[in-house]
Amino acid sequence: MNWHEQSNCGCKINLRLKVTARRPDGFHELSTLFYPLEFPGDVLEISGGSPGLSLNVPGFPELETPGNLVLKAAQLFAGLSGIDPEWSFTLHKYAPIAAGIGGGSADAACVLRMLNEHYRVFTPEKLAEIAVSLGADVTFFLTRKPAWATGIGEKLEFLETDPVLPEVLLVYPGFPVSAKWAYVNMAPELISPDDPDIKNRFDRAFSEPAAAEWDNLCRNDLAPALWKKFPLLRNIRQKLISSGALTVQVSGSGSSLFALFAHGAEKAAGMLKSEFGNMKQMRIFTGDKEL
Repeated sequence: MNWHEQSNCGCKINLRLKVTARRPDGFHELSTLFYPLEFPGDVLEISGGSPGLSLNVPGFPELETPGNLVLKAAQLFAGLSGIDPEWSFTLHKYAPIAAGIGGGSADAACVLRMLNEHYRVFTPEKLAEIAVSLGADVTFFLTRKPAWATGIGEKLEFLETDPVLPEVLLVYPGFPVSAKWAYVNMAPELISPDDPDIKNRFDRAFSEPAAAEWDNLCRNDLAPALWKKFPLLRNIRQKLISSGALTVQVSGSGSSLFALFAHGAEKAAGMLKSEFGNMKQMRIFTGDKEL
């Protein structure tokens, strides 16, 4: 039976990323606050009815490989459910690659969620268990609700109320950063327990976003290595601060930066577009548009 579905996969920023421990297996324990964004999210189409698996990524043929998380998620779902795959995927790529905003993880979660909505074979708990095997933050993208994450990012505690944020400006500088590089080059002295009151502090900030001290709340232990390695990121950060940003921080392992504004995010985006207009690979997002 032929069927077709389409969904926006979304993306995220890490309002806070504290590395709390290094595990014997080489992974790191985190205290991080995931905040979902609808834009810039990839859009995934699934067409069912033709035997086998295929993936089309218009404009990005280099992503049409077995290693793509879309195909890996589909193969995993098929293997664990016992369903013979008969799915053709088209991935419309809008989220920058290796940018610290979870584009690939969001795509994988979208596959699992859409297939399970169609076939209804796994409980939410089982689907979350499957998601972890594809990536630590894939579980978050199954629900895309603001959440604190611990462990390696897979243990989620969803916020009880929807938080209110100031205006968000997202900047992709035009180059990727390897997550492995970011963790390897993090200063080990930054590894420490998170502030035990941090959740309450964020709750207060969300209740009065205009009065919150965002620059004291938003932190990323991976950022210092990126500021040192990439002068462009420091330059963008300073320009945004000069334009009135309440805080400017690296999202995830980078390379994207996010800035929070009480007002004027779009004006700041225009300033960046003017200042860095010669950098064709730089992408600037605010609200639901790319400038």
